Amino acid sequence: MALTSAPGLVVTFYRLWLGSALLVIINYAIGRRLSWATFRASWLGGIFLAGDMALFYSAIKLASVVDVTVIGAFQPVLVILAARRLFGERLARWDVMWITLAMLGVVATVLGPGVKTQHQLLGDLLAVGSLLCWSAYWLVTKHTRELHGALEYTVAVTVMSAVVVTPIVLLSGQSLADVKLGDSTWIILLAVVPGGGHLIMNWSHRYVDASISSILGNLSPLVAAVLAIPILNQSLTISQVLGVLVGLGAIAAVAQQHRQPTASQLE
Repeated sequence: MALTSAPGLVVTFYRLWLGSALLVIINYAIGRRLSWATFRASWLGGIFLAGDMALFYSAIKLASVVDVTVIGAFQPVLVILAARRLFGERLARWDVMWITLAMLGVVATVLGPGVKTQHQLLGDLLAVGSLLCWSAYWLVTKHTRELHGALEYTVAVTVMSAVVVTPIVLLSGQSLADVKLGDSTWIILLAVVPGGGHLIMNWSHRYVDASISSILGNLSPLVAAVLAIPILNQSLTISQVLGVLVGLGAIAAVAQQHRQPTASQLE
């Protein structure tokens, strides 16, 4: 996270273990029990979630919040493409047009401030890796939620993610002691606020189409871009503003297209 001085992997480690502890307490406090079947079903999602968080928090340290979150806004397109391929469906010409427009919007936003430094380019690459992991996690979770409860799965997948990221941070050379007092507040907020949103997202997977839920989740780049101005003093250029609007607008159009029955798309 940009407001902490701790390295990205260290933030990920503490965020996941703290989130795991809170979720386990809540789960048992309301009388729920965890089964080995749920943990077995969550291991793949745990790997992808750990990869997403580790890459995302590391990317934030090198690139602007706008760059990282807007690259993440491409997630609905990947989800739709993967879902259609899994179901053997063909892409319509309108899909190709909107997807292309979304890519142009992302490129305009990322390149808006001008030529990147080497660190910024590395941050963008890490953000792309985070995007791929998050998209994979989204699809895996959508499938797993058909058989497992939202709270139980969220607990299990968070614990699995914490287990996965632990040897990575220990082997990385980043010190777990490299956390200042001010960092603790932000890490706790990361565990509580996005952690609660994560639970709600997992609950919705059983009732909302993946394309619709993913596009609704991508309101976050707009919110992050706006909040980055007063909180992080990161300004937006005109081209970035237009890129965000064009990219998200095109992604929303793709999702809207897929809300229609297949028969109507062929007419």
